Amino acid sequence: MAESIAAALAARAGDEGGGVRTDEGAWSWGAVVEEAAARGACLAELGVAGRHVGVLLPNVPEFVFLLGAAAFTGSVVVGINPTRRGAELARDVRHTDCAVVLTDTGHAPLLEGLDLGCDVHVVDGEAWRARVDAHRGAPVPAATPSPDALYLLIFTSGSTGAPKAVRMSQGRAARTASNAAVGFGPDAVLYCAMPLFHGNALLANLFPALIGGATVVLRERFSASTFLPDVRRHGCTYFNYVGRALSYVLAQPERPDDADNPLQWCLGSEA
Repeated sequence: MAESIAAALAARAGDEGGGVRTDEGAWSWGAVVEEAAARGACLAELGVAGRHVGVLLPNVPEFVFLLGAAAFTGSVVVGINPTRRGAELARDVRHTDCAVVLTDTGHAPLLEGLDLGCDVHVVDGEAWRARVDAHRGAPVPAATPSPDALYLLIFTSGSTGAPKAVRMSQGRAARTASNAAVGFGPDAVLYCAMPLFHGNALLANLFPALIGGATVVLRERFSASTFLPDVRRHGCTYFNYVGRALSYVLAQPERPDDADNPLQWCLGSEA
């Protein structure tokens, strides 16, 4: 069982198996470690290493690299919900004391004109790419943060008032993921369409895959109509879900080849 997410990530250095895959590219776990280390150096250069880092991104590899960077540097990732708007969105950023918000060109307009109390950097622009390139080859830290170090602030749904930011340490994330990783190995392919700003995707997909050495197939946004085509194309053996998403999949028109897929099992709630 991994002691922390940072330790689990460091143990994957040089691992050419598994990792993260999209329709556009693939990164082994060893490559993910290298990308995370480079971004950790970027956080240090910006003066925000060890502080709260807001991430407003869809399910893209950059989100995974930033989660790794935060783990290595003892920073705290604040997963920002992109469905929030205006004053509510600004409130989430200020409430969690973000030292910076990292976003992309698609979501940056949501932040324009808001009193965030911190800088915003666009991670799919030339400036950020140049910053990362300048730190390629950054070493994996020899010492990783304590398992007790705060790692994540995950917002609740806000169904009973303003969303609350739930605290999760590196150790708790690693323990939960280790329990979920039973049965995951280098041959497992995990389909991740649930948002990475939420605990479901992190604790029932990304982190268990890291600990088990499996592959994560990232889908930027969930789509019921492309679910099975994605699963077949990438050879996915597992997916995580929430009840509403599963109901959307089951509501798709029945096809005679529905059972012709490599899925073996799934994990979720509200089903």
